[in-house]
Amino acid sequence: MTESHRESSQHVESAIAAGIAAGDTEAVMRAVAGSDVVVPQVSTQAEEDTAEGSIDLPVIEQDGTSYVPVFTSEATMAEAAPDVEDAVSVSAAELGANWPSEDLWLAVNPGTEDGLSLPPEAVRSMPVYTDDDRPTSP
Repeated sequence: MTESHRESSQHVESAIAAGIAAGDTEAVMRAVAGSDVVVPQVSTQAEEDTAEGSIDLPVIEQDGTSYVPVFTSEATMAEAAPDVEDAVSVSAAELGANWPSEDLWLAVNPGTEDGLSLPPEAVRSMPVYTDDDRPTSP
């Protein structure tokens, strides 16, 4: 991981923690949506089964709810899920824009002290929290 990427992921993690501590849902959503997230990849399917440009979303289940785990950095993933050997980095907002199911929640940094989960409707709304999708003034 490059130094600038490490600083960026630490900034994202700090912004998420600060938003949670302040009870500022919008700040949390902006921090997550404006970041790239690391998505663990499970090598159970043959690569040819996955369409070009797509990723496999791993699903974990807890208390009857299905979650897709993502991490704000490779280092955070390595600490929380040391058995994961492969992962891809994607834009969180793009992931939200292409969210595949009304039944899947997003688990950000699961297994960590500052982990959080987002319901499907919040995940799908992530693109509106990025600067790229904000309306411009005339």
